Amino acid sequence: MRLTFIPLEESHFPLLLKWLETPHVKAWWDQDIHWTSELIKKRFETYVQGYKVLKNIKKPMHSFIICRDGKKIGYIQYYNAYDFPREQGYVIEELPKNMASLDVFIGEEDEVRKGLGPLLLMQFLKEHIDPFYDTCFVDPDTANVQAICAYEKVGFKAVKTINEGAITWMIRKGR
Repeated sequence: MRLTFIPLEESHFPLLLKWLETPHVKAWWDQDIHWTSELIKKRFETYVQGYKVLKNIKKPMHSFIICRDGKKIGYIQYYNAYDFPREQGYVIEELPKNMASLDVFIGEEDEVRKGLGPLLLMQFLKEHIDPFYDTCFVDPDTANVQAICAYEKVGFKAVKTINEGAITWMIRKGR
């Protein structure tokens, strides 16, 4: 099995639309958004160029399509954890300073529950995060036990729960 990460392109937008509206992704990712082609383009068009605008400032955003043996199966992105405020409104100032954050999902339902999560995470961390950051941060929904298990298998440790235990902060020391 060969896992690869290809930079996000506009030609991938129909896949993102499909994936973001499937129940197994929707359960954990943007539940309150009804995705359309227009919304996908609005959200991801700058990601193709490697940035996201926040308060009129371009901040680096690195976005990829995950492929298993050439088949497009999911999405992963990373960025400096301090570049973007957390969607749930909390601050992470107490955590290490040289820290990436990542978001990931396997969009193809027939690729879920095959043990790919830890494999693709480990490879992605080694290729894209560990060379540049000392630490990586994720903040899964505490009820997303499958994601938490995948993160733990690649060295992430829970450091805190917030929002009355609804969100689990996890970090992984790299390098």
